[in-house]
Amino acid sequence: MAKKLKQVMIGVPAYDGKVVCDFSVGLAEIFRLAKQNGYELYLRYWMYDSLIHIARNMLFTMAHEQDVDELVFIDADQGFSPEAFFDALNHPVDVVGIPVRNKEEESKFNIRPHDVKEHKYDMKLDLLEVEAIGTGFLRLNRKAINALRDASPAYGENQRMICNTQIINGGLIGEDIQICDKLRAAGFKVYADINHTCDHFGTKRWSGSYKDYYVAGLKE
Repeated sequence: MAKKLKQVMIGVPAYDGKVVCDFSVGLAEIFRLAKQNGYELYLRYWMYDSLIHIARNMLFTMAHEQDVDELVFIDADQGFSPEAFFDALNHPVDVVGIPVRNKEEESKFNIRPHDVKEHKYDMKLDLLEVEAIGTGFLRLNRKAINALRDASPAYGENQRMICNTQIINGGLIGEDIQICDKLRAAGFKVYADINHTCDHFGTKRWSGSYKDYYVAGLKE
């Protein structure tokens, strides 16, 4: 009997209903390679909603209701490689993200805190344990999905407020920080695979290597 394929939902917020070409190429490639890697993929968009936390909450609800094995958030304004996608799925951890280059001139990425010495590299896993990583490319397994749902207040028919926008001590706390905080509070470790970095698109392509940024930061 053939081995059952793992069910993976790709959740994509697309605020204006558009995607960049690099995203669409990456998407086509992972669907082409999915079955030979042992996965069955489902693509779900949440479009035309300017509130990012609502878009993520709705996509999260879809993943929970579909009872998938894995949820991978990927933003539509990013470029990623098939290797990054399948590596994220294959890591034996519950929560792992791929770093994304920020859209700014200074070379920064969506891992917090920015000081690389605040993070711990796990040599056995070949992953960086971090306090928080952005939801631009974030994979959650079923265990993490259930824990997030249990830790979040209900609203609407079946939604959970897994993330929102908050102001704490005069600072704006984004949805990515909140999700990672809830996961760590529930006993999960949050990891980043720094062997890959996603490009980010706006007025131009923003690219870089978080791994190079990390190594340089350790030498300072």
